[in-house]
Amino acid sequence: MEKWLAISGLVLTAVLAWVVKDAFHQEWIQYQETYYRLALLEARNEAQKEWATNQKFQVKQLRSGDLSTVERCTTCHLATDNPRFRDAAEPLRQHSDLLESHPPEKFGCVVCHGGEGRAATTLEAHSGGRGVYKPLLKGEYLEAACYNCHGFDTLPAEDTAAIRHGMQLVNRYMCQGCHQIDGVGGEEGPDLSDVGTQRSWLWLYAHLARPQAVTVGSTMPVFALSRDEIKDITIYLMTLRKSSQQMYYAAALEKASAKSTPLTPEKRHVESKPRASLRSVVTYEGADLFHADGCIVCHSIGRVGGQVGPALTHIGWKLSTDDMKKLLHNPDDVLPNGKMPQLYLTDQEIDGLTDYLKDLR
Repeated sequence: MEKWLAISGLVLTAVLAWVVKDAFHQEWIQYQETYYRLALLEARNEAQKEWATNQKFQVKQLRSGDLSTVERCTTCHLATDNPRFRDAAEPLRQHSDLLESHPPEKFGCVVCHGGEGRAATTLEAHSGGRGVYKPLLKGEYLEAACYNCHGFDTLPAEDTAAIRHGMQLVNRYMCQGCHQIDGVGGEEGPDLSDVGTQRSWLWLYAHLARPQAVTVGSTMPVFALSRDEIKDITIYLMTLRKSSQQMYYAAALEKASAKSTPLTPEKRHVESKPRASLRSVVTYEGADLFHADGCIVCHSIGRVGGQVGPALTHIGWKLSTDDMKKLLHNPDDVLPNGKMPQLYLTDQEIDGLTDYLKDLR
């Protein structure tokens, strides 16, 4: 009896030790440790050194009073308002000047960038986990978020070009012959009036590329759409949201804008190209990325995954490492007539995915 009690005690001690160790090796702690260390190195006076030295590791929360949300994005994105990190890699890079007219304490981050604001890991925050429920909005897909608050009237024409083209394509292909939008159209297919609230951009893109592969039994035809046409229709569909939600965001925006710096044309761009004067501390497991970045929506490995694109079970035999990286960086360079979307992956994500895919043989 005493022998089993001793063994049980050792097992319990080992489990507790593992839990404690895991707690102190959380991803966000590594980011904070790196940021405060770099901030100390970049400090220009004693006050800045004292600030960097006295910071504690903790989950940080943004409480947006106007939108009644709680988000934890700044737990990892610590340098959003620090000009000394303008050239750093994510997540330790200063945000663009849009923060002047879109203060995060008013709006949070999700209203513009998408993702899961309550998460405390990169994969869950940027994708909603393995289900890809709330993927991050990147590149041109951010147009939908801008439009949802600002509309056509207050945005420059070039910042709504994809939405306008998507509307034109919906009319050209007579989508409303089968679908209703705001009470106008047919009833053969589902109502699209608030599809931007119900579906992620990844799901919409995949469905437009090959409907039957996403929705079994779908009667929607496969249109001869190019990659850019699918993208623009997807961006337009992401603007179709519940009117009450749009009015809520717009009212909060108007309220906060009255107290903040007006948005000027030279400050309207949300994303700039990542720079590498400070090396990113982000590393990714390729298998997790395959799910989180949405690859699993269109591609299968073994018996698991979508059928929109080709199976990747043995992709390691078919593509070289260089071709994989080129494809992930810009699909149009390798498959100019293909339908794979631009995923706007970082170099770290491309490296992680490539390492995973090249071993699938």
